[in-house]
Amino acid sequence: MIKRLLLGALLFAATLPLFAADTGLFPEITGWKVHEDEKVYTSGDLWELINGAADIFLSYYFQDLHIAEYTKKDLIIRVELYRHNSLANTYGIYTAERMPDYPQVPVGSQGYKSQGVVNFMTGNYYVKIMSAGAKEVDENTLALVAEKVDAQLAQPKGLPDEIKLLPAEGMVSLSDSYIAQNFLGYSFFRSAFSARYGNQGEIQLFLIRLTPEEIQKMLDQYKALVKEDKIQQKEGYYVIQDPYNGTVFLMQKAGSLVGVLNTNDEETALGYLKEVSERIP
Repeated sequence: MIKRLLLGALLFAATLPLFAADTGLFPEITGWKVHEDEKVYTSGDLWELINGAADIFLSYYFQDLHIAEYTKKDLIIRVELYRHNSLANTYGIYTAERMPDYPQVPVGSQGYKSQGVVNFMTGNYYVKIMSAGAKEVDENTLALVAEKVDAQLAQPKGLPDEIKLLPAEGMVSLSDSYIAQNFLGYSFFRSAFSARYGNQGEIQLFLIRLTPEEIQKMLDQYKALVKEDKIQQKEGYYVIQDPYNGTVFLMQKAGSLVGVLNTNDEETALGYLKEVSERIP
């Protein structure tokens, strides 16, 4: 009976919302009062705050969200700390919301700003800082808060190593991204790092790095989906006529799969495939 009561209590506790106070995630800032929200959002209730956008955050393995507000007379700054389960997934959600025309800011591993907003990623945190009162907070103050929050979180800096394997030369600025699930519209394609190249950014280059067994299974599933007469196996690479994505060039190297889309120029595609493949350890 005691065991049953204890188990019931634990199960009940597991269903309760998470609460926190003074987590140490938010720094003190001279001249500002900080109020940390007691509610901590998790994957089970994120929709309550951002109903329309919750799904994309969850697709990048969102863990929890802490919120605080800094106030000074009639000024309010809201700080949101979205924590994901890995650097890659944090980078993925960050790049999903980052727009190429947003000015970059030197905070965290990478950041951008727009009117009344500074967003950046640092380690496993995607940080959003915004002016939330009737009177807009000036840009310099938002930048200062961003620097203080970044220092308080004390996360390791840098983007995922996979992005460094994609050629920097010719890469369209801020076209790099990470798709955690359903890459190219297929459930078996996941964990894809990608960037765009070409004069108009029309060529897409991607890299998937998993275990050799996972890569082989992924490739086998893809080949099984496409009709046999649409697959050309050449010396060290494939040319696949994908019914939904056009011509896809693929090269497998142990636990890596390199691909090129949106070009019919085989020589160009092969050049990208070889360059990335040679960079892979």
